[in-house]
Amino acid sequence: MIFDSSFLMAVSRTPTTWFEDIIDRIGKFDPVILACVKEELERLGSSPGSRSRLARVALELGATFQTAPCGRARVDDEIASAAQRMNAWVATTDGRLSSTLRTLRVGVIGLRSGRVFIPK
Repeated sequence: MIFDSSFLMAVSRTPTTWFEDIIDRIGKFDPVILACVKEELERLGSSPGSRSRLARVALELGATFQTAPCGRARVDDEIASAAQRMNAWVATTDGRLSSTLRTLRVGVIGLRSGRVFIPK
């Protein structure tokens, strides 16, 4: 399971049983964060505002995840590429990324009202 910054920030904002909910939906998984997603969260975490705090909490959440390398493409493209290469699901709340992933036949996990769901 590859985690996007949007998902990690969303669960940082509203604590839920997201980890257990994902296991209930798809079974056991290894959490992965791409290096470029970490970099994105670090950039957001260093700027002023409430998003900064959420990004820092999201980085803490992802600290124990396996880190995978990125190339030089846009972060969303790197996520899609890594998901296809690793045959992995992606956890995101980004509608555009979710749509792209579904087109590529990559499994997607989202959040709705604080609950994990699989978009159709």
